[in-house]
Amino acid sequence: MQLNITTDYAIRIVVYLGMTGGFAASRDISGSMGIPYGYVLKIVRKLAAAGIVTTSTGIYGGISLNKKPGDISLLDIIQTMESTAKINRYLEKDKYCSRFATETCPVRQFYCVLQDELESKLSSITVAALLQQKKGDVS
Repeated sequence: MQLNITTDYAIRIVVYLGMTGGFAASRDISGSMGIPYGYVLKIVRKLAAAGIVTTSTGIYGGISLNKKPGDISLLDIIQTMESTAKINRYLEKDKYCSRFATETCPVRQFYCVLQDELESKLSSITVAALLQQKKGDVS
């Protein structure tokens, strides 16, 4: 499994906003985080639609966090940016299985456990935790 580059950029944008007190201009984000300006705008639209950030226009406009850094998990950002966060097609809503054995398949059961562990870990890592880690307060 590999996250898209836009997801990595989205995480960096949200972390940057947390570092700056929750507000920044899109050009500042682009320059500071090494993210192409067009990507910043595209990503911010998705993050805003998910309620993670808000945007304001005008001379004092910019992007701000819509939640506290401790209330934004990596899972929130990943689920916003990725078309799916499931590790296997078995785990999608339609429970697709070429063998038609979704309820009894030991491989699917393993994937379910792994998916639960992954989502639990990603839910437990907040932007605030990443910011603390950057400061060296968290090992």
